[in-house]
Amino acid sequence: MTDALGIIGIGQTPYRRRHPDLSAGELVRVAVTEALTDARIEPDAIDCVIGAVAPDALSGVADIDKAAISLPGKPYLHVHTGGASGASALLAAKTMINAGRADVVLVVALERMGQATTAQSVFNTIFDPIYEKDFVLTTITMAALRATMLMKRYGFTGAHWAGIASRNFTQATLNPLVVGAKARSVQDVLDSPVLAWPIHLYEACPMSEGACAVVVARGDLARSRSTAWIHGTAGFSDTYAMGDRMNRPEGSLIEMVPLRRAAEQAYREAGVTDPAAQIDVLELQAPFAIIEAMAYPALGLCPLEGNLDFVERAITGDIPLSINPSGGAQAANPVSATALVRIAEAALQVRGLAGQRQVDGARLALATGQGGATQFSTVCVLGSETP
Repeated sequence: MTDALGIIGIGQTPYRRRHPDLSAGELVRVAVTEALTDARIEPDAIDCVIGAVAPDALSGVADIDKAAISLPGKPYLHVHTGGASGASALLAAKTMINAGRADVVLVVALERMGQATTAQSVFNTIFDPIYEKDFVLTTITMAALRATMLMKRYGFTGAHWAGIASRNFTQATLNPLVVGAKARSVQDVLDSPVLAWPIHLYEACPMSEGACAVVVARGDLARSRSTAWIHGTAGFSDTYAMGDRMNRPEGSLIEMVPLRRAAEQAYREAGVTDPAAQIDVLELQAPFAIIEAMAYPALGLCPLEGNLDFVERAITGDIPLSINPSGGAQAANPVSATALVRIAEAALQVRGLAGQRQVDGARLALATGQGGATQFSTVCVLGSETP
């Protein structure tokens, strides 16, 4: 199919550590009802539902996608690629429509990690216990390992990670969906407890729950709505073993090879030749400040050797694009939903509906997704005009 696709409806719940007053199904209902209302369609208009949700051990609810997300009488697909799940689900929706299997697809992403007593033990054991046991890797020490590599090779300091975090937390105060958002200074971040040197508590994302839903459509329906047009998308995966990424020719552990490849393909589709100049808004799925810094050169915003200078200018706002006006994943990171949240926020920006966090004149927005130990990477370019 060659018809342009776009996001015509967006729905989000507030994001907070736990939602003790709402069941998984009720969270989904809030997000889906809002998305359908925004799209001005009824449930019968949906041709297919694609759900992004974590396995039972992380969600704390058995068969959560069957009980809370699938829509009776409609085809249903379950997608899970860790923190990239929501974006991977959107890519699946695009594939379904382009294959002629649907005209309107509902994408729903849900995170209920606060209900799971096993979540932290899962994150502490996701790396190979034999091949990589000497590193004692967890999601936090993995980020710390990369941070120390950047510090040694390119001169980064703890103040750089703290500056990124401070900016994200401060911008989140304009986002009513981030419950309990609080501005934090660079010193506040540096004074917070060390999780794994050099990563401080406030340089890492909080545990978050919530749901996000978007409606993707093509043809006359999309043209008759306020639409965030999909200009380009891509998703790539990497090797599971961190040790295999250390010194390979195509890029080391700190070069985010799959994100670079996804960006290059998405840019080709979107006709983006100079992302630093053409992109107005960037919504990064980076649960640690260090991951955000690593993403800049992978997205073609600066060369690897010039990343330190770009990070310093990005912290002060001395760059033409706005980064994480929503606060990003560092302020709220509902893991299975977080990449779709980035897409939803980018879509709101190009539709001019982002409220207090709206970037003036936003016409082209970029959203990323990262899953596992940055094993899965997605990029989505959205625009206010039909591609």
